[in-house]
Amino acid sequence: MALYDRRTLEGVYSVRQSVIYIQNYRYAEERMMRMMAGWIALTPELAVKLEMAKQVYEDALHTDALGKRLPELRAQPQVSKAPNDAFVTFMNALEGKEEWEDTIERLVGIYRVLKPHLISHYSSHLSAMNPVYEPPTLRILGRLVEEEKAHVERGSVLLNELLDSKEKHLRAANWQSHLEGLLGASGGVTGFEADEPAPRRKVGRS
Repeated sequence: MALYDRRTLEGVYSVRQSVIYIQNYRYAEERMMRMMAGWIALTPELAVKLEMAKQVYEDALHTDALGKRLPELRAQPQVSKAPNDAFVTFMNALEGKEEWEDTIERLVGIYRVLKPHLISHYSSHLSAMNPVYEPPTLRILGRLVEEEKAHVERGSVLLNELLDSKEKHLRAANWQSHLEGLLGASGGVTGFEADEPAPRRKVGRS
């Protein structure tokens, strides 16, 4: 049976840090769910509409699960918080593609930028958590990683079907680069790279 150093029982993240990150994740999932729901009526491609509808439902479940975890960590339930104003600017830019002909930009924003970014952060959070005291968060983030990866896989297929010309590939690349610049400037979904201190480091098992 594995033995854990008593100094690491709180894991890399304190309870307070976990609360903040979960609120950040919930903000991203909630905004993403709402923007995709709004895009369904603006999207002419039927296959894209149907896939978005399914993913809106699953992202709503993600939002709810994250919100229900908060009171178990002694925080107010169902709270969403952006890490900073720059991340809000990024999300506003992503959401702003609301013209009938903007399907490519919408799919690029979700499946090449936002969801892959969230998968990366969720996966890093999972690898840093202590399984002794955080199994509920482990289960939630594990589910989110699995389902968001499936979303990206299906969404990427739909996007690739639309990229049937050099001009459309260029549009996609330019929009992706713009969004990645905004996202990088924000420090990402937790704002960590921009303005948060590095989390405590976990020492090895004894």
